[in-house]
Formats: sequence, C-alpha cells, structure tokens
Amino acid sequence: MAGDKNFTIRFNRMLYEEMSCSFDLKPLPLDSDFKVKHSTEKSMGAVIKSEYLGCAKTSGIRMGMMDYGGSMTVNFGSIPPGKEYDFPIFGFTFVYASKFLIAVLDLHPISKDKGYRGKYIEPLREISRRYEYIPQAEGGRSETHEWAKRYDSGYSLYRWCDGKYLPDIEKAFRDYLHVFCDCIKKAAPISNQEILAMREKYLANYRDDYAYKDPGSSPLKSYFGEEWGERFMNEFLFAP
Repeated sequence: MAGDKNFTIRFNRMLYEEMSCSFDLKPLPLDSDFKVKHSTEKSMGAVIKSEYLGCAKTSGIRMGMMDYGGSMTVNFGSIPPGKEYDFPIFGFTFVYASKFLIAVLDLHPISKDKGYRGKYIEPLREISRRYEYIPQAEGGRSETHEWAKRYDSGYSLYRWCDGKYLPDIEKAFRDYLHVFCDCIKKAAPISNQEILAMREKYLANYRDDYAYKDPGSSPLKSYFGEEWGERFMNEFLFAP
C-alpha cells in the first residue's frame, strides 16, 4: 500500500458521517483565507482545505486536509467543549507519507479528577487495548512528544505503522469517536465557578502549547508562509 499513489485517507469525512448520526452539524463562518490555501511557491504544489462546523455543546468542529504535492497527505482536527462544558477535547492527526501511516488520536481530559475520568475517559481503556496489536513501524516514533504528555488521556492511540493497517486505524477512529459522542450526550452545563476557572486555565495552556509547539505547524509555515501558519493555528485550529 505504501507504493500505491491512489491511496487516500478519509478521516475527516468519516468524522462528519459518524457525528451527523447523533448531532445536527452546520457550517460556521470561516475566513476565506483559511478555507482553501495554496502554497506560496507554486512549484511546491501544496494545498490545505479546512472546515468549521457547529455541533451541540462544542465550540465547533475544526478540521482540515493537507496535500503536500502528492508526497504527503494529512487529515487533522480538534473539537473543544463549549463554554459551559468540560468534556474532553477530541484531537486527531493522520498522516500518509512515503513510508508510514501516522495516527495520533486522543480525548484530552480537562480534569484529573477521579469522577471526571470515570465519566469521560475510562470508556477508552478497553478500546485502547483493542488496538495494541498494531505494530510500530521500524524507525517511527513510539510515543507523543514530551510537552504533549500532560494532555494525554493515558489511552491515546499513537502509531507510526505500515499502510496496510489503515482499515484497523479507521476502526479505532470510529471507536474513539463513539466514546466522544457519548461524552457530548451526557455532558451537563457547569455552574460551579471554580470548575469553570480551572477549565479556562487548562484550555488556555492547551491552545498555547499546541499552537506553538505542535510539530505540525512547521510544514504549515514552510509551505504557506510563517505569518499565515501562525494565524491558522491561533485564529482557527486552536482559537478560543
């Protein structure tokens, strides 16, 4: 599969189809400069297309697709909770390059409270174990970056694997997504000001760390310009 030029990943479309079964998804206003952007150098042939969708109890589904001139394809997204909610952030990045299929998938908990984890995170335990058989490709990273570990649920899916495992990774994506949809359904508005303050502090740190430390920002800046790359991360993908 690694040599198949027609190989495509379709996680963004899967997310839309799966979440549409439970929620009414509606397009939200998005800066035209973020909807479609071509590389600053035409010879690079890179393009990024983004979507911003409204979904109950969330602050919007933010996702995009990048094609780096056919050499690498990326699907990515982030779904943070709405202002009155503290359910986990659904975050994902899937990359198909010449040697690897890379999967980074997790529900990032906003609290370490035992009751919170039992309500939102523990359902991931069995799902995480279910896909432990997918082997790491030789030469690939085996765990998330050090700075990102503070946001890890403990049951994240982090794999650099052979492309033949795409169907397995798609099943895992659906399973994690189903847990996330359940999180949204059972979430109730929060009135406790202390909890809301902790939520805001966590989200501010999360947005800042991912906007400036996520390695995914490097190719954005290389292909689409430093200024645009920073704007995309701060004003769209990890915007308040």
